[in-house]
Formats: sequence, structure tokens, C-alpha cells
Amino acid sequence: MIRLVAICIFLFSSCGSGINKNTKPLHQSTIAFETLAQDFYGGMTDSKFMVIKNEKTLDTIYNLINEGKIPVLKTPIINFEQETVIALFLGEKNSGGYSIAVEQIMNVDDKVNVVYRITSPKAGEMVTSVMTQPYCIIKIPKTSKEVVFKKTD
Repeated sequence: MIRLVAICIFLFSSCGSGINKNTKPLHQSTIAFETLAQDFYGGMTDSKFMVIKNEKTLDTIYNLINEGKIPVLKTPIINFEQETVIALFLGEKNSGGYSIAVEQIMNVDDKVNVVYRITSPKAGEMVTSVMTQPYCIIKIPKTSKEVVFKKTD
């Protein structure tokens, strides 16, 4: 009986927990977001990702995307004390078939990761032969953390 107890103690004490105590835990959580606007004609000819923290900048962006657009998009009312707006512009493309969309937003330690996807036309796919400027504008709860943009496949 003593041998059985000794064997059990030996077996249980030799099993490791599998936790590496030298690694720093990664604190992350998903952040909910709302898409405010997404289209193929945004007026921005350069690729640009922006964190918008005030009404003046938001008005400027909406004036840009509304150039030549009927009906115009109404600038959303944002409470910048509680919300942050993020805009992703893909830049000018020589045809249709391109788009940009936010897939997920993650709080990762001291940063906010915006994970986005770019869609491009496949070889031989029929697309419109018109210049496009795809964009996506979203809002998230207010953050003072650094926003990092990460492309996914």
C-alpha cells in the first residue's frame, strides 16, 4: 500500500502544468464596431488609413466622399467623447471589383488592431471599366490607444 501511495505521489509530482512562467500573458479582447459607410467611390485617390477624433475632420472626409454623389451621404452624428471613427481608403483603382472591409477589431495589450480585408478582381473576371476609390468608415468605442492596421487574406 505504501508503495502504491509513493508511486502515485511520484507520478503526480512529475507532471508539469505546461505553463511557461517566463512568457508574458497576452491580454486581448474583441471590440464591437459599426460600419457607417462603405462604397466604391470615395474620392480619395491615395491609400490612407485614418483615426478620426473630431467633428471637423469627419466633415472633411464626408465632403470628400460626397463630391459628385447624388444622393449625398449625411455626416453621422458622433459623440467624440464616447466614440472614435476609423476610415480606410484603398486609393484609386483602374476598374471595379475592388473593395475594402473591416473584419475584426481587437484590443491587444496597449494597442487596437484593426484587421481588414482587401478584395481584388480575379484574373479574367468581368468588372466595370471605371476608376474607383473603395473605402470603409466605421466607429468604435472611444480609445486613446495606438491604432494598428493589419491586413488579412
